[in-house]
Amino acid sequence: MLNNIIVLDCETTVQRFDGLIDNSAKNPLNKLVAVGWWTQEHGYEYSVYFHNDQAISDSRELLQKRLSSADIAVFHNAKFDVLQLLERGFVLPEKVYCTMIGEYIFNRGQTQISKSLKATAERRMVTLKKSDLVDSLFKQGVGFEQIELPVVLEYLQADVLSCRDVYQDQQKDLLAVHNKGLKPVFDLMMDMMGFLVEIERNGIKINMEELLKVEEEFLQEKNEIEKRLKKIIEEIMGDTPINLHSGADLCAVVYSRRVKDRDLHRDVWNIGVNPQGKPLPPPRMSDSNFVKQVRATTQKVYKTIAKKCTACYGKGTIQKIKKNGEPWKNLTKCPVCSGEGAMYIPQKEVAGLKLAPLSPRDASIHGFKTDKITLGKLLYRANELERPLAAEFIEKIIRLNAISTYLDSFVVGIKRWTRSNNIIYPEFNQCQTRTGRLSSTRPNFQNQPKSQKFPVRKAIVSRFEGGSIVEFDYSGLEFRVAGILSGDKQIEEDILHGKDIHKQTASIIYKKDVEDVTKDERQKSKAFTFAPLYGGMGANEPPHVRQYFKEFFEVYKGLAEWHKKLKEEVIRSGLVTIPSGRQFRFNNVQAFRNGRVSNSTQIVNFPCQSFATADIVPLSCVRALRKFKKFNLKSKLILTVHDSIVVDTHPSEEIHVKKILTWAMRDIKTEIKDRFNYEFSIPLDVEMSMGKDWMNLSEMPLD
Repeated sequence: MLNNIIVLDCETTVQRFDGLIDNSAKNPLNKLVAVGWWTQEHGYEYSVYFHNDQAISDSRELLQKRLSSADIAVFHNAKFDVLQLLERGFVLPEKVYCTMIGEYIFNRGQTQISKSLKATAERRMVTLKKSDLVDSLFKQGVGFEQIELPVVLEYLQADVLSCRDVYQDQQKDLLAVHNKGLKPVFDLMMDMMGFLVEIERNGIKINMEELLKVEEEFLQEKNEIEKRLKKIIEEIMGDTPINLHSGADLCAVVYSRRVKDRDLHRDVWNIGVNPQGKPLPPPRMSDSNFVKQVRATTQKVYKTIAKKCTACYGKGTIQKIKKNGEPWKNLTKCPVCSGEGAMYIPQKEVAGLKLAPLSPRDASIHGFKTDKITLGKLLYRANELERPLAAEFIEKIIRLNAISTYLDSFVVGIKRWTRSNNIIYPEFNQCQTRTGRLSSTRPNFQNQPKSQKFPVRKAIVSRFEGGSIVEFDYSGLEFRVAGILSGDKQIEEDILHGKDIHKQTASIIYKKDVEDVTKDERQKSKAFTFAPLYGGMGANEPPHVRQYFKEFFEVYKGLAEWHKKLKEEVIRSGLVTIPSGRQFRFNNVQAFRNGRVSNSTQIVNFPCQSFATADIVPLSCVRALRKFKKFNLKSKLILTVHDSIVVDTHPSEEIHVKKILTWAMRDIKTEIKDRFNYEFSIPLDVEMSMGKDWMNLSEMPLD
């Protein structure tokens, strides 16, 4: 079990800026402080490469010799260490094993269980880390190169031995009967880690000039929206000051109500979390009782007129005098106007948009929800009631929130993390979501809007002169996977006959003929197509949309039956298993008398989403990388987002990239059978698009 492996751990310097830590191997200022390793033949060894206490760096030959002699390299959080070593010229064994990924798989979707080496070692009762040696120093900003060398080496050795013992314990666990089915998942996730190493090393070329233009356009639009919202608020609220970032204030504007007593409100609407940290279920009540409780827990808000506070003369502060007649050093907030400088006198007219909350599910600690989904439903209601001002306000709030997110998460994030060579190296994470779907940071590329109209994508360009960005995207992958897993014959028939399920959905949602559906409407309707696949029932949606959900399961009866079987299996065993062998554990699932099952949305969601985006897409990525390496392409794999693979394509290799990605993605069924011993008849299809940047892409024929 421990023969011919090398267990390693790296300690590096980091850079600190704006309250952030940059430990990237791509930052030229970061140095490899020391590497410790263990092999069966030589035991524990180490080399020091950059430390204040050691003037001369150790030779790299010894570590490279040990790496060259090993068949498997083992790390905890392997991607970080692999990147550090590869960027400094070390050659690693072909196989790399990550004990953090292993622990993630064993946890079966229970992401609340820590996967840190410290927590893992404690849980498995093996050699422990010595975090106490360095944690407090590191928090104070002291780097490993500054900590006394004997302390660093003691800490490093404990990490290596702890990782070795965790690896050995995981290998024993993998032999247990109830874990043997997880082996294909281990193999795939370790291979996928290699793909992520590749794209993180390649990075993404950024046209900074274009990004700054996009930023300016966003800021201009944001300013215009805020001006218009301010006018609308003045019209409907009077002089009442409103902070659009406040949930309570936005609730007052939208619903014309404020919470009377927060504790009472919380109790009536069952707001809070259970011991497992999950939101408490909303209370069940009749429509009439719902209206009654809304009136009991909240009160109407009225337009106001502002008058200067006579106590502080509009200053918001007053000067208090000591008993000896001297003034206090600091001014005191005016108790009459609470520091506002004005008194807001209520008028008789009710303020706000006067929209009614839809159901107990919409209750929140601030009153009632004003998130994107709820606002979308209220927008439909406002249009239905022919309330143009309410519709305009909600549309602009939704757009303002989106622009703020685009600026903060994408524009600012890309500017912050783009290196001096105008290439950004995002960090991709395999072990953070419950389903195995990727997430990313520095910045977040995974949550970018999928629409080709998203302007930030214009800044993502090719690094090659005359090069292009090529994106291959699975067509309707989640719907196809739902048909594969459920065995629904109608889904299979629809796919084989080329029915565009998203256009069909859009025609119902937008109440128009299928041939009149626009590309943008089709894209927006995907959420409604996916919702039934993931257990959605259309609660609180408009009547015609609720009818769509009902009819969906009448058409796709096999899917409904499969959902039922999944829930029955979880009630029986607490587990859901998908064809790759990946498992999800659901604790304390309850079946209610009305036929509902707790956690039902996750129970039916996880198999479909996971097999699609945590198994099929990653396997496609692994296959693509295999061919890129075989043919030694100049083109660079740079991203996988949602159901796609993105390539920075050299102008001489467009045909090669097209052939490779078609093979890697569309022709994947044989390798699925080889890896997972699983076959299916529904074909997988892909679409190719290409352009000079990631936004302006044109569809290209595959054949």
